[in-house]
Amino acid sequence: MPFLKADVEEEAKKLQTMIDSDPETKKHIEEFDREYEFRKKLVFARKEAGLTQKELGMLSGLDYRAVSRAESDSNVSPNLKTLVKYLNAIGYELDIVKAITSE
Repeated sequence: MPFLKADVEEEAKKLQTMIDSDPETKKHIEEFDREYEFRKKLVFARKEAGLTQKELGMLSGLDYRAVSRAESDSNVSPNLKTLVKYLNAIGYELDIVKAITSE
């Protein structure tokens, strides 16, 4: 029997209620979401520069596998040196800005 949209929405609401009731879980999910969004931005910026992962690797001095891991492997975070090389190769720089919180 296929899932009904109402069933999926109800389960999503239950899951969100569970997440909201556990601050530690909520914190981990928010961290994951920020990292996921950052990686999506890396991919977008590379593609906007018109580069493949291999081309970016050659331009930056990184192995193309390091480029791939920086963009997709949520189990391994790229180190600072890798990020700086990656960003410099596509004309970006790393900056630190204070987060705006709703608290």
